[in-house]
Amino acid sequence: MRILDLINVIKQGVNYQFYPNVFPETAADDCATVQLTGGGPEDREISRPSFQVLLRAKSPADAEAKAWEVYGYMNRKRDFYVGTARVLLCTASQSTPLYIGTDENRRFLYSINFTTITEV
Repeated sequence: MRILDLINVIKQGVNYQFYPNVFPETAADDCATVQLTGGGPEDREISRPSFQVLLRAKSPADAEAKAWEVYGYMNRKRDFYVGTARVLLCTASQSTPLYIGTDENRRFLYSINFTTITEV
């Protein structure tokens, strides 16, 4: 699973600016990053990659709403491709998007972690 392929999948259902791994210095206030975060061990038939979506916005209501939009689109998503990787199931690792505070520029931050099951 490659990060840019994963971002493309998320953008199919969520209209927002997503960046791989970090927020660029020139990025707008309202945007998100996507990071691959490892996952569980691989066996002969499946792999369990995980990823995090970190969202920020100037408005707390906008940040929360966009986090719920990502959560709703990706949680329990089944049988889709991320590049050439066939994802059997994607589930959120927590029951709601997690508010994690504000950054140094007073933008509101939400984190959502997902685990996938993919064919090897």
